[in-house]
Amino acid sequence: MDARKYGLAVFATAFVMSTYAGAEPVKTEAVIVSATDGTIKARTRTGPLTVVITPSTKISETSGLASKKTRDAKSLLPGLIFTVKGDQQGETVTAEDIRFKDRDWRAAVAAKAGTTEQFAELRGAIIGGQEYVIRHETTVYFATGSAVVSASDKQHLRALAEKAPSFGNYRISILGFADPRGNAAANERLSHKRATAVSNYLRQTGLIQPGRVLAESSMGEGTTAPGEAAPTKHEEARRVVVRVVTPKVQLKE
Repeated sequence: MDARKYGLAVFATAFVMSTYAGAEPVKTEAVIVSATDGTIKARTRTGPLTVVITPSTKISETSGLASKKTRDAKSLLPGLIFTVKGDQQGETVTAEDIRFKDRDWRAAVAAKAGTTEQFAELRGAIIGGQEYVIRHETTVYFATGSAVVSASDKQHLRALAEKAPSFGNYRISILGFADPRGNAAANERLSHKRATAVSNYLRQTGLIQPGRVLAESSMGEGTTAPGEAAPTKHEEARRVVVRVVTPKVQLKE
């Protein structure tokens, strides 16, 4: 090896050793400001932090005491509170492990408008009654075989739309139902038409941001919304349940 190549090799080795020596193991909590191309810009209690994600970085979502799911970098949204473990040098951490809570992820999706897939998961949580609080609701009833919203129900929907923004970080859940008579598949399609009619009217009022209305869900016949009493008459079963919901975490602020 000639002197020049030898010198470069020594320099490179010294640089790697000094970099490694200067890095310190760290575990800290932060909130994501932005996330692009494997790099997270975050903020801790003490100041800004850059988190570098490598192919070996483990990303997981926790729920409760024992439940843990493996996630990918697409789950790291602005507004998400997370814990990172890795080697820190200056204001940069090369992440070995990143963890976040399920409820914090849902709050970040609701606040920052996630992808279609993320909203589908969020909608599932709302339908399932997890991590969300009902702040206001109304029920729209329909005639047999109809998906037409009556004039009186339009007034109720308009009143809900006027009130919704007062709840802050809100979303509107729309669940459509049908009575048990007739074909089950046809009833599911009818429940979807009813939910769509309600969703369209709410969006057209101009009183709420369209993005805050979650995609409508067809519940078909013989089901109920979380916390709802089962209908005792066919007239009560032909309905769309509209709810203004907010994350439970918002109530702690």
